[in-house]
Amino acid sequence: MMKKLLVFTFGLLLMTTVVAQDEQETKSSGSGDSPTMWLGGEVTFGAMSNRDFTFGPSFGIMLNDKMGIGGTLTYSSGNNSNAWGIEPYFRYYIPIVDKFAFYGDAFVGIGGGDNNTSADGGKFNTLDFGARVGLQYWFTPKWSLAASNNILVYNSTDGNGDFGAGLSFNTVNFSFFFHF
Repeated sequence: MMKKLLVFTFGLLLMTTVVAQDEQETKSSGSGDSPTMWLGGEVTFGAMSNRDFTFGPSFGIMLNDKMGIGGTLTYSSGNNSNAWGIEPYFRYYIPIVDKFAFYGDAFVGIGGGDNNTSADGGKFNTLDFGARVGLQYWFTPKWSLAASNNILVYNSTDGNGDFGAGLSFNTVNFSFFFHF
C-alpha cells in the first residue's frame, strides 16, 4: 500500500509540474552555461530493496549536452548481511519538455559483502551489468530529482547468475543531484 501511495504521489507531482511549467531552460538542454558535473546519490529503505537500507553516493561528468559518464558507490545492510559495490555508468539524456528529460544508463557493477546467516553465511562477490531508464526533473538549474528503474540486468553472485528484463515498481530508485 505504501509503495502504491509513493508511486501515485510522485506521478502526481510530475504531472502538476508539467502543467504548471514556466519558460526557464533546463541545464540538460544544451545552454552555454550548463553545469558539467553532478554530485548526488540515492537512499532506499525497506520494501523497495532486498535489504533494509541502501546508500549510494554518485558523481558524474557531462561529455556534451546529452551524454555523461559517472559512477556510484553503494553500501547496503539488512537481512543479516552487509554489501558494497561500485558501479560506473554511461548516461544519455533525451530532453522532453522544459525541466524534464528521460535518460538511459548502461552500467557495470562489481561488489561484495558478508552474509551472517547460518543458511548461506560467508563472504560473497557480485557482478552485474545492464541498462536502466529514468526521468529527471530540474526544480532549479542546479538541483534535480530523478526516478529510475532497471529494464535489463544480469546479476551474478559468486558465479551463479540470472538475467532479468522488464520494469518493476518494487525497485524504483529515487536520486537527488546537485549540478555544478
